[in-house]
Formats: sequence, structure tokens, C-alpha cells
Amino acid sequence: MSVASHHTETPAADAAKLLIRLGLTILMVALPCVGVVARGAIYVLMPIGAILILIGAVVGAPDHGPRHLRTALLSPAGLTALFLTFWAGLSLAWTPFPGEAAQRFAQIVGTTFLVALVAAFLPARTRAVDLYLLPVGATLSALAMLVLRWRAPDWFIGASEFDDSLFERSMITLIVLVWPALGALSLREHWILAAGLAMLAAAVALVGFAQIGLAAMGAAAFVFALAMSNPGALARILGFVFAGLVLFAPMLPLIYAPIFHWTGRDPGAASQSMLIWRDLIISEWPRLITGHGFDTANHGLGLGYLPPLTPKSLLFVIWYDLGVIGAVAFAFLTARIFRLAARSPAIVAPSVLAGFVAVLTLSILGVATAQIWWVTLIDCAVIAFIILIKGIYRTQRPAAPMTETALDYDGEDAASAALRSG
Repeated sequence: MSVASHHTETPAADAAKLLIRLGLTILMVALPCVGVVARGAIYVLMPIGAILILIGAVVGAPDHGPRHLRTALLSPAGLTALFLTFWAGLSLAWTPFPGEAAQRFAQIVGTTFLVALVAAFLPARTRAVDLYLLPVGATLSALAMLVLRWRAPDWFIGASEFDDSLFERSMITLIVLVWPALGALSLREHWILAAGLAMLAAAVALVGFAQIGLAAMGAAAFVFALAMSNPGALARILGFVFAGLVLFAPMLPLIYAPIFHWTGRDPGAASQSMLIWRDLIISEWPRLITGHGFDTANHGLGLGYLPPLTPKSLLFVIWYDLGVIGAVAFAFLTARIFRLAARSPAIVAPSVLAGFVAVLTLSILGVATAQIWWVTLIDCAVIAFIILIKGIYRTQRPAAPMTETALDYDGEDAASAALRSG
């Protein structure tokens, strides 16, 4: 190979790679690991990691960043997300807690826009060492959780509700981030390591006796297995199911109430939550159109404006806060995301679908979806999946020996094609 074939990188390119790798290490390794022992770690590490990645990408002077951002925003999913953001912002005009809701709205929109910039400006290909950061972070955090759960210190496991303790929040973080990590190992054909990591994540949910966590892991694992054969068809079915569940969510408590009274069973917490939702629908049915305003359910529950057993489910929050307009927009966005997942390359589609199902299952079953830590975690997961998709070219080998320059060119095309299809 001639000297001319070697690619000599400039100091700016070296600095860009260093900043991007440092940012990815913070997000994929430090965030899940430090989050095991520090509740507020995610609020600090997420913006720091994202900003470092963005600075590194800008230093690298990518020419695709503005184009990718514009294309994403003008796509059907992007326009729907923009409309949902507009409607949520408009609802601040009639929310009972305008000051607190406006602050939370600004935090969510600001963090999400930062992640959109990072996703758009990331290099068109992920290096192998960066791809391995995903499973490393998931493995270390899972081992730390198992050790702390065995020793059972009060500061780690003590809480009155699900997702309030450090253990439960760390477990949720693992359940969300383990799927891009499994996708990274599958991409590199490390199937034994992938199986071991999946068993480790399941063990964390088992030792915590967390029914919601086990349900999310089980549903995601089932989707992952089915998607190995035909991810496109499965994605269409899942999009139809979850979008329909969002659209017809108010029918659930209305149907549940007569069934509950007919069986005569003693009301548990879940039954009481459904009955409270039924009573709210009947007494405030005109608000099904406009909703009560962004973040009303979250602040109303915290300040005693709503009964203590009011549902925290995403289905309730969407309808109670944003009404039918917000619910229709969110249902369409959900269906579009599943469609995008179906169009992603087959080698990563199972992990993408499983991750999205895990997030939706946790949201529907009761994780406080309005909390900033949850939204920040979802933003981190988006970056993880973008890294995964941009690492596809590493599995494609040329049929004949090629120069390093030519290989870089082909890798760039493969990654760009994968992004366009995803």
C-alpha cells in the first residue's frame, strides 16, 4: 500500500474524535453507572455528554448536519413532533400551573432539541470502539445494581412508589439502554455476550421484584425474538396496536368500571386508579377535547389537585393534559416511529423495535413520564440507537483488497444509506 493511500488526519480531526468519544463515554458508560449511586447524575451528565459530542462534530465540520436536521424536521414524523410541541406549548395558556409547566416545557424542548442536533451532526459512521461503549456501560451498571441490591442499603432501595428509589430508576435506565447495547453486540456477532447481557438485565429486574420492569423486559424480549424473522410486518402490527391503544385509551376505564362492579372483586390500587380515571372523564368530559394543559397531571398529583391513586400512565397523561388533539398527534407519531423502525436495516431492526416497545410498556404501565429524568433518559436512548445505526458499515467487508481511502468512502456510503433507510 502506497504512502498516498494512508489518510493523514489533521489536529482538528483528532480533537473532534476525542471530544466525540469522550461525550459518548459520558452518556453510554458514566451516565448509567453513576446513576446507580447518584439520583441527579442524569441531569448533569446528559447535557455535558451531548454538548461534547456536538462540539466535536462541529469541529469535524460535517457537511451533512444541517441537511439531516432539515430532512428530519420536514419528514412526517418530524412535522408531527413539531405540531405536538406546538400544541403542548399552546396549552400552557389554560393550564392551572402556568409557571411550573412553562419551566418544564422549556427544559424538555431544550434537551430534546439538543439531542436532535447531536443526532444530525454525528459522524456518518461509528467506530468499533465507540460501539462497544454501549454494552460496557450496561454491563457495569447491571453488576453494580446486583451488588447494591444484595447489600440492600436504605439509600438505594428505599422508596414509597415505583421509580422513586435509586434502584428502580437505575433498573429502568438499564431496561431502556440494554437494547441498543444488545444491538451493538449482535452487530458485531457476539451472540454469547449478547445473551449474557440480556440475562444480566433480566436478573436485575427479578431481584427487584419489579412487575413493571419484568413486564417491559418480557415484552421487549418477545418483540426482539419475533423481529429476527420479519421486522417489517411486526413493526406495522405494533404501530397499529400502540397507536390504537393511545387513541381509544378513554374507553378503557369506561369499560373497566362495569366489569369491575359485575365481578364484585375488592378494589386494588390498579382498580381504584381506573375508577378515578372513569370519574374524571365523566365529570370533566368537555376537557377531552383540549385537555387541562401541559403538565397538569404531574403537578396536580403532586399538589393534591388530583387523588393520590390517579394513574401515572402515559395514556392518562396524554389525554388529561393535551386532550384528543394531542392524543391523535401522539398516536400518529407512534405509528410513524414504528414505520421508521421497520425501514431500518434488518440487522438492527429487532433491537430498535424492542427498545421502543420497552419504553412504551414502561410508560403505559406507570412510569412517571412527565418527569424530566425520564425524558432525559429517552433522549439518551435516541443517541444510543443513532450510534448503533451508524455502526452498520463496520460489518460490511469489501470483496477484494481496497485502499484505506476507498474503504472509508464505501463505509461513508453504507452508513448514509442506512440512515436514509432508517
